Amino acid sequence: MTCYLKNLTSVIKKAGINKLTKDQRKAVDSTVRSLTGAQGSCPEVWPVVKGWLAEPGHEELLVKEIKDKLVLPPCP
Repeated sequence: MTCYLKNLTSVIKKAGINKLTKDQRKAVDSTVRSLTGAQGSCPEVWPVVKGWLAEPGHEELLVKEIKDKLVLPPCP
Protein backbone atom coordinates (compact mmCIF):
# COMPACT_ATOMS: atom_id res chain seq x y z
CA MET A 1 0.00 0.00 0.00
CA THR A 2 1.32 3.42 -0.93
CA CYS A 3 -1.66 5.62 -0.09
CA TYR A 4 0.44 7.66 2.36
CA LEU A 5 2.64 8.91 -0.52
CA LYS A 6 0.11 11.68 -1.17
CA ASN A 7 1.41 13.16 2.09
CA LEU A 8 4.95 13.17 0.69
CA THR A 9 4.22 15.32 -2.37
CA SER A 10 6.60 18.10 -1.30
CA VAL A 11 9.41 15.61 -0.60
CA ILE A 12 8.89 13.92 -3.96
CA LYS A 13 8.89 17.27 -5.78
CA LYS A 14 12.12 18.27 -3.99
CA ALA A 15 13.59 15.08 -5.45
CA GLY A 16 12.75 16.40 -8.91
CA ILE A 17 9.76 14.20 -9.65
CA ASN A 18 6.38 15.66 -10.58
CA LYS A 19 4.35 12.48 -10.99
CA LEU A 20 5.24 8.96 -9.92
CA THR A 21 4.68 5.91 -12.09
CA LYS A 22 3.41 2.72 -10.50
CA ASP A 23 6.94 1.30 -10.35
CA GLN A 24 8.29 4.53 -8.89
CA ARG A 25 5.59 4.49 -6.20
CA LYS A 26 6.75 1.01 -5.21
CA ALA A 27 10.38 2.14 -5.14
CA VAL A 28 9.57 5.20 -2.99
CA ASP A 29 7.47 3.05 -0.66
CA SER A 30 10.35 0.60 -0.29
CA THR A 31 12.80 3.44 0.36
CA VAL A 32 10.56 5.07 2.95
CA ARG A 33 9.93 1.81 4.77
CA SER A 34 13.62 0.95 4.73
CA LEU A 35 14.68 4.32 6.14
CA THR A 36 11.95 4.60 8.77
CA GLY A 37 11.51 0.97 9.78
CA ALA A 38 7.76 1.34 9.18
CA GLN A 39 5.79 -1.84 8.60
CA GLY A 40 2.21 -2.78 7.92
CA SER A 41 -0.58 -1.19 5.94
CA CYS A 42 -0.88 2.44 4.92
CA PRO A 43 -2.68 3.64 8.07
CA GLU A 44 0.09 2.07 10.17
CA VAL A 45 2.97 3.38 8.06
CA TRP A 46 2.07 7.07 7.80
CA PRO A 47 2.25 7.91 11.55
CA VAL A 48 5.73 6.32 11.72
CA VAL A 49 6.88 8.20 8.62
CA LYS A 50 5.40 11.48 9.85
CA GLY A 51 7.23 11.17 13.16
CA TRP A 52 10.46 10.19 11.43
CA LEU A 53 10.28 13.18 9.07
CA ALA A 54 9.90 15.54 12.04
CA GLU A 55 13.47 14.73 13.10
CA PRO A 56 16.17 17.16 11.90
CA GLY A 57 17.79 16.12 8.62
CA HIS A 58 15.45 13.26 7.87
CA GLU A 59 13.50 15.00 5.12
CA GLU A 60 16.74 15.90 3.32
CA LEU A 61 17.92 12.29 3.68
CA LEU A 62 14.69 10.99 2.16
CA VAL A 63 14.93 13.46 -0.74
CA LYS A 64 18.51 12.30 -1.41
CA GLU A 65 17.55 8.62 -1.28
CA ILE A 66 14.62 9.15 -3.65
CA LYS A 67 16.85 11.08 -6.06
CA ASP A 68 19.50 8.36 -5.93
CA LYS A 69 16.96 5.65 -6.74
CA LEU A 70 14.65 7.35 -9.21
CA VAL A 71 16.19 10.36 -10.95
CA LEU A 72 18.36 9.61 -13.93
CA PRO A 73 21.36 11.84 -14.63
CA PRO A 74 21.02 14.16 -17.63
CA CYS A 75 22.30 12.91 -20.97
CA PRO A 76 25.65 14.36 -22.09
